[in-house]
Amino acid sequence: MNKFNSLKIKIILPVLLILIVVFFTSSFLIIDREYNNTKNALIDNSESYASLSVSTVIKNYMDYKAGIGFLKFSEIIYDLMKLNNDISRIQIIDVNGKIFFDSIEIEEGQYKENLYGERFLLDNESISRASAFYHSTIIDENQKYIDIIQPYFDAWDRHDYSVRYIFSLSNLDNLKQEMYSTLLIYAGIFILISFLLIFILFNRFITSPVGDLIKGVRLMGEGELGYKIKVNSNDEIGELATAFNKMSMELKDFQDSLKDYSENLEKLVTKRTEQLEDKTAYLEKINKDLKKAREELNNLNKNLEKRIKERTKEIEQLLEQKDGFINQLSHDLKSPLTPLSILIPILKKQETDAKKKEILEVLNRNVEYMKNIAIKTLALAKLNSPKTKFNFEKLNITEEIRRIIKNKIAIFKDKNLIVENNISKKFTVKADRLRLEEMFSNILENSVKYSKEKGKIIIDAKEEKNKLKISVKDDGIGMTNDQLRHIFEEFYKADESRHDFDSTGLGLSICKKIVEKHKGDIWVESLGLNKGTTVFFTLPINNDDKSKKD
Repeated sequence: MNKFNSLKIKIILPVLLILIVVFFTSSFLIIDREYNNTKNALIDNSESYASLSVSTVIKNYMDYKAGIGFLKFSEIIYDLMKLNNDISRIQIIDVNGKIFFDSIEIEEGQYKENLYGERFLLDNESISRASAFYHSTIIDENQKYIDIIQPYFDAWDRHDYSVRYIFSLSNLDNLKQEMYSTLLIYAGIFILISFLLIFILFNRFITSPVGDLIKGVRLMGEGELGYKIKVNSNDEIGELATAFNKMSMELKDFQDSLKDYSENLEKLVTKRTEQLEDKTAYLEKINKDLKKAREELNNLNKNLEKRIKERTKEIEQLLEQKDGFINQLSHDLKSPLTPLSILIPILKKQETDAKKKEILEVLNRNVEYMKNIAIKTLALAKLNSPKTKFNFEKLNITEEIRRIIKNKIAIFKDKNLIVENNISKKFTVKADRLRLEEMFSNILENSVKYSKEKGKIIIDAKEEKNKLKISVKDDGIGMTNDQLRHIFEEFYKADESRHDFDSTGLGLSICKKIVEKHKGDIWVESLGLNKGTTVFFTLPINNDDKSKKD
């Protein structure tokens, strides 16, 4: 057997690997923690150094400007930098980012501003930091430096100068390298000692007993069921050996019972196979019946489609006949009624007998009523007809409503009604001008009819979800919930007890058809009897105008 495939190696190597991983992980965590602590301490020391030395730097710079000489000032800055081994550069700058002194001048010589020009910080961030009233610190891990700008305030708290300190982080890297070197030395010692200890212990307490167990397993694999192995141990391996011996005996017993079970299973499989064949034949029969039923259903669907088309055609013919009948009926009614509506007023004017004049007045009202029914029935039939076409155009609804109100001024004066038109904004809709006037006239006439003497009618409009919602509200007799449910039914009158010859019960039905042709909605609301009624209807707003506004 290959040594690398042995149990000893497979157990020792993972354990050793785990120990190595734990050792290195903990070591790296400790090194990283110490590195961060040292870095933080360096930052704190650098900030403290900057805070304590800024006054000295600026005051000596003032003395230098007063005449102590550049050499003397350079020695002071040099001695100051020797106090901190990590500082690499000091710059004196003003709040505008101008550099007055740079410590590199100690080695390169004094900078001649009159020859080389003024010096400034290179980036806007540094200039902004130089003008700040508080110190700022930037750590550049890539370039390995700490950049601190410490503001200086004079005795009058005036901030004219700041000092920029550059501290090197290279000592931190050296410290980290030393830690890594030490770690490698200790790691080598740790790995060697751990390997020797683990090898000796595993060889004595695990490898040898497992070898005996492997021998017993091989014999069992060769067919020697019931074989027992001897392991004198009370640990897990001893328990494993005991379990192995028990398993060996149970396997032998199981082998005998399995043989009997196989014979019984074979008989059972044969029986189940026969039953399955019978069920398969039964399912095939059902499938044939289903296929036949599906064919019959398809034929039925074809016949049903044909009958639906025939019935649809019959309905269309009936609708055409109905429209024709209504048109003819309206025409037949209007033809004799028209001369009557002309002659009766003439006869009434010529008649001197009061009783006969009253009879003629009754006849005239009934003739006008029948004529009105014929006209509105014909109008409703045309609206119901799919052949009726609407002439849609762009309309200023505000102007249209004002014009209709002006045309109806006479009926408002008859009952001393106040009409309050609150529509001031110019709304534009796409609508049929004549149909719109017909619908709005019907609604206004209803409001006038059921309003009280000296009442008020309020007209309003507002935009809702690309539609214009128009309302006509009166303070008249109001309606019950039952009346509201039937209000749009043809020939329905809210008050059947009234003998109203001006009402045909078709006005709101016509309004509903006109609104629906405009792809709008219409509904009526009332709080109850004697609490007034409000008719609402919606019309689509002209999208062309709206897109131009957008």
